[in-house]
Amino acid sequence: MSVGHLLNSGRAWAISLTLRGTLSEEISKVCFPSAAEEVDDYLLYRSSLHGKGLNRFWSNIEGYNAPLLILISAHVTNNDARRWIIGALIHQGLENHDTFYGTSGSLYSISPVFHVFTPSGKEKNFVYSHLHGTVKYEAHPKPVGLAFGGSSGNERIFVDEDFAKVIVRHHACDKTYHHGPLYPDQGFLPVEASIMDVEVLGLGGKRARDIQSSYKKREELFTEQRRKVDLKTFGNWEDSPEKMMMDMVSDPNRVRREDR
Repeated sequence: MSVGHLLNSGRAWAISLTLRGTLSEEISKVCFPSAAEEVDDYLLYRSSLHGKGLNRFWSNIEGYNAPLLILISAHVTNNDARRWIIGALIHQGLENHDTFYGTSGSLYSISPVFHVFTPSGKEKNFVYSHLHGTVKYEAHPKPVGLAFGGSSGNERIFVDEDFAKVIVRHHACDKTYHHGPLYPDQGFLPVEASIMDVEVLGLGGKRARDIQSSYKKREELFTEQRRKVDLKTFGNWEDSPEKMMMDMVSDPNRVRREDR
């Protein structure tokens, strides 16, 4: 695995021991890759590589409808000694929702101490992923960002839309995942930390990547078609009756001057 990845072989092996079936097998392939390039096939997004922010993140994971492992490296203020890595594994692709959703998942304390927090069975607020809404006015807009556990406005893990800050709250706010500290000496008060890197790996195998690739190609085709239609409409605007009527309304004398 490339130097600097948040998910190194040791961490991947530890996570694989907490899983069963296909997910455990996919993580195990990261532990013991047959070729270096195969490891990068799992990497969907890395903020230090693709750029920070929810929009960059979304453009890389959209269309991937399979389990995802999301890792976050952060530190409190300027104290690098208190750097830690936490993560979340969700059993489905992400969707743009203004409410929590999901079928199952787990939270992870990755470094410096490893621990897994499985579902408690009390609630199903596994994941929240919300981009900017429509242009319509919203009296109480929902937060834009990425979250795991807890509830809206009181999330156990919340990543802001710029991927600059992560807020980690005490497990008392969370009924979805089991209780326990996500990093050493976590207290009762919420902690805001600076994000160093975010990494997302897809665990759906080659088929999931192929489906995502087809999805992206369709989206690119639709975007290009819409662009051509917009350009064609713009090109016909100068000669359109609508523009002539607007010109007459804004300057009634223009037609008379042109007739002379």
